[in-house]
Amino acid sequence: MRNYIIIIIVAVLFNGCSWFQSSRKIDMTPFSDNASTLFSEAMKISRPFQWKYVKEYKNVPEFREMVSMSIPLIRTLRGIVYYSNQVVAINNAKISNKEKTRQLAKYLSEVIDKAVKSEQVDSLKLDKLRANAVLTEMVKSETYMDGLAAATPVINTVVMEVQSGLNQIEDMIPVILDGLDKQIESQFATARTNFDELKTLQGQTMLETTRLYRARAGMRAELDTLLQSNAAIKEFIPKADKATLLQMAQAETYLIGQLDRINTMLNQLQDDIMVYQTKKDELTAWRIQVDEKINIARNAITIWARSHRNLASGIPVPPMIDVGGFASTLMGKAANTIIP
Repeated sequence: MRNYIIIIIVAVLFNGCSWFQSSRKIDMTPFSDNASTLFSEAMKISRPFQWKYVKEYKNVPEFREMVSMSIPLIRTLRGIVYYSNQVVAINNAKISNKEKTRQLAKYLSEVIDKAVKSEQVDSLKLDKLRANAVLTEMVKSETYMDGLAAATPVINTVVMEVQSGLNQIEDMIPVILDGLDKQIESQFATARTNFDELKTLQGQTMLETTRLYRARAGMRAELDTLLQSNAAIKEFIPKADKATLLQMAQAETYLIGQLDRINTMLNQLQDDIMVYQTKKDELTAWRIQVDEKINIARNAITIWARSHRNLASGIPVPPMIDVGGFASTLMGKAANTIIP
C-alpha cells in the first residue's frame, strides 16, 4: 500500500503540469450569463435620450462628434454579444476540440475581414497582420480553451479601444454641455435679464412699502431712508419732517400700484422663464443619463473581458452581475460580427 502511494506521488511530481492542465474544464455558464448581461446592458445604452426641449440646439459640433463616436461603440458591444453567442454555440456543437477552435478562428477572421471592408479597422486598432498571427495560433491549438486563450490579444484590443472610446466621450461631455448651455442662455438672455431686474425692483419696492408703513406707525425716521432710496416718493412727500397722513397715503397708493405693475410684467415673463428652466433641467437629466450609460458600458465590458479570460483559463468564476432575469438568454444564432 505504501509503495502504491509513493508511485502516485512520483507520477504527480513528474507529470504535475500536464496533469493539472488536463483537469481544466470549460464552464460556459458564468460566461453565458455575463454575455447575457452585456446584451441587456448594451440595449440600455443604445436607447437614445428622449430630447423634448433642447433638441433644437443639437447642432453643436462636439455633440455631433460624440454621436458619431458612440454609434460604433454601441455596435461593438452588440458585436461582442454575437461573438459570445458564437463561442457558446461552438462549444455546444458535436464536433472535435480541434474543429471547434478552427470554427472560432474562422469566425474571427470573418469579423476582421468585414472590419477591413467597412474601413473600421483603425477605429478599433485591429492590425490585420497581428490578427492573422493570432488566428494562426488559434488554429494550432489542441483544445477549445487554448483556442480561446490564443484569441485573447484580439479580444483585449477591442476591449481596450471600447474603454478608450468611452473615456473620449466622457471628456467631451463638459464641452457639449457648455455649448448647449450657451445657446440656451443666448436665446433667453433678454427674458432672464428683465425677469431678474423686475425681481430686484419688486424686492426694493416691497421694502419701501414696509418703511412707509413703519413711518405711518410713528417711526418717522423711516421717511428719510425712503426718500433717499426712491426719489419718486418726493412727488408725494417733499419733506420728511413735514409729511402728512394724506401725503403718506398717496405715496402708499403709488407703491402698491408699482408692485401690481411689476407683478403683471413678471407674470408675462413667467412662461419664458419656465421654458428656460425646463431646458436647463433637461440638460442636467441628459448629463446624468450619459454618465450612467458610460459607467454601465465600462463595467459590463470589464466584467465580460474577465469572464472571457476565466473561460479560457478554465477558472469557474460565478457571474459578477446579477441580471435579475432581465436577459435570461443570449440572442439567437450569430447574425453579425463584432462590427455590424
